[in-house]
Amino acid sequence: MPVLQTPDNYESMKPKLNSAAIVGHTTASSVRLWVRTYKKGKWWLLLSKQKLEEDNYGLSGKTPEAIKDEHDYVVALDHHQFLDEEGLTHCFTVDGLAAETRYYYYLIGPQDIGRRVELGGDHQHWFRTLPKTPIGLRFGFYSCHDPYSVKPTNEGAWENFLEVLDDRRAHFVIGGGDQIYCDTNKASRIQDVWDWLKDNKQALLEEYTDDSGFLDEKGLVDYFVKLYRTYYRVYWHFENVRAVYRRFPQYMIWDDHEIMDGWGSLTKREREDKLARIFRDDDPEKDYQLVMLMFRAASKVYWEYQHSHNPPTTLDLENLDNAQWDYGFEHGEFAFYALDLRGHHDCELDEYRLLGKAQFDRFKRWMTSRKITRKKAVFIISPVPVVHWNEMMANTLDVGSVKDDFMDEWGHKTNHEERNKLLDVLLRTSDKHQLPIIILSGDVHCASAFRITHSTRYKKANLCNVTSSAISRAPALSLATIAMQRSARINGYDGNFEQIYTVAGKNNFALINADYWDGELTIGAHLYRCGPEGDDLHQKYIALV
Repeated sequence: MPVLQTPDNYESMKPKLNSAAIVGHTTASSVRLWVRTYKKGKWWLLLSKQKLEEDNYGLSGKTPEAIKDEHDYVVALDHHQFLDEEGLTHCFTVDGLAAETRYYYYLIGPQDIGRRVELGGDHQHWFRTLPKTPIGLRFGFYSCHDPYSVKPTNEGAWENFLEVLDDRRAHFVIGGGDQIYCDTNKASRIQDVWDWLKDNKQALLEEYTDDSGFLDEKGLVDYFVKLYRTYYRVYWHFENVRAVYRRFPQYMIWDDHEIMDGWGSLTKREREDKLARIFRDDDPEKDYQLVMLMFRAASKVYWEYQHSHNPPTTLDLENLDNAQWDYGFEHGEFAFYALDLRGHHDCELDEYRLLGKAQFDRFKRWMTSRKITRKKAVFIISPVPVVHWNEMMANTLDVGSVKDDFMDEWGHKTNHEERNKLLDVLLRTSDKHQLPIIILSGDVHCASAFRITHSTRYKKANLCNVTSSAISRAPALSLATIAMQRSARINGYDGNFEQIYTVAGKNNFALINADYWDGELTIGAHLYRCGPEGDDLHQKYIALV
């Protein structure tokens, strides 16, 4: 009988995240604070307008309630019973905060442990609430975090990203997809979870099949959840990643590598084939069942580590057809919407293959609502760019190992109908309400900026697509710029792409600013690029409005 590995020992040689914090959705009066702790039990979250005194680090036998009672500047106190089955994670929600104010936060453990102040003891855990009516905004954007794809392993541009966010006093950060890679290439020195599943599926089936021949689905999902949690703990262990996460409010959306490379652009048969072994008696039905149980596990862990600290949405983790991963939020005169291109992506649907019909309708209602059309600008997060690669190439070379990559693209012919409907909504709304719309994207391991126009209508529309990728994944070769879309007519649509900027061969990230100069709104993207060691930092400023 094959020996099945204990999931707690998965990737045992890699250092992993233990206690950590992520500042999530933050407004002028509230914050969502995500915490992972190294040990189960009752832990306390404490917020203070001032740093705790040094003699409070050991708490001197005091309870967290006593500390709050003693100090007027301690403004909030909450607790949670951290459990192993929740991955020792929890997201606190704190209301009643003051606008544009710095808050220090501390995670305080039970009295029976030696180090009671687990987070905050060095005063490095703090955030700032947003202005009540922000006149302008500055926020960071990144995608594609994979420090194991290069040799030696390194953080890429994360240290530079942290410095720029500090220098520019950024209000928040958007993670545009592929915050982890569970399915990396062989050279990355980290296990591909789908290769592991193919090699170990027989042991799994023997362990989790009952006497009647039915799979123990709950047991398998629980097992797979531990594997996916390992990737987050390994990938987010890096110091500058943790520093960005614990300081600046984070908004995140997933892409394929949090699940499976090309998820949604593979047919049912192609997903089954991921687990097929040569000269083995495979059961395609069981293989597909395992694939979909892995998707359930990936979704649960995505919720635990990323979506739980986003603005809340309706979720049903047992019936993922009903899950809403897309979300909107507003800061003053600016609105944001994160599109989910994976949770309902299915290339075998007759229509709405990327977003699904429910999400498309939900986004259209949001985009055309009176509240949003009165904003000064709208930012749309689309993990896969609306425009980046040459569309003729994407529709000609969509074979072999890159087939799913090109089928992910809005510009692939199978997605043209949905893309055209999206462009109509965006261009029409922008034109009618004089509303600048900026699409922010990742995925492609290089950077670009395009302006999108309609040939005959919507003459007052202002629609751009800015892509920044990758912050630490091995970047595409410099020659990749040859394969990028030029200024040209849009294939299958009465419109045009205008190329503004392209760069490849460098790790990169973006800082987006929306400011007023002499009463006029200006929006621009600072695209930063650097070498694999984070040195030789350069930037290109692109005026969007």
